[in-house]
Amino acid sequence: MADVLIYSKDFVRPADGMGKPRCWHSSAPVFGDVRVGDRVWVITSGKSIGHKPDHAGFLVAVWQVQAVVNNPGDDPAYPTRKFHRRVIASDVDSIEFTEPVCVDDLIRPRDGDQRVSIGRFLRMPRRLDDEMLRQFRAAAGPELALKWLTGSKT
Repeated sequence: MADVLIYSKDFVRPADGMGKPRCWHSSAPVFGDVRVGDRVWVITSGKSIGHKPDHAGFLVAVWQVQAVVNNPGDDPAYPTRKFHRRVIASDVDSIEFTEPVCVDDLIRPRDGDQRVSIGRFLRMPRRLDDEMLRQFRAAAGPELALKWLTGSKT
């Protein structure tokens, strides 16, 4: 099973009335290996979600992959020439945190400028190794564990 970390600069919850499905468009090589059942860990900045500090990285969702398809080009914001794949998350098996979890200390390089937005350090999606995955699960805490254990993942 693969776990991939992405940065969404303008994360919006589907429940916020935007009507958009949970999906990610990319040409990053890491998505060539992503399969159904894998997970995408979604990070955004405090500024994007109205949390302080503005520059910090917050875990806002863990999406379980429902499908990986070639981008059909039906969304002009994501042209196929630039975004080759679309990763679609399961609405049933994905979770979004009630309260975003600050994980800045896990992803910002130790010598990284604390005043720079976390997006500068997460430009490309990347696979999480076992140690990083353990740290993200620990940071997500009981809300993640409870939702996975009870099956209440929305």
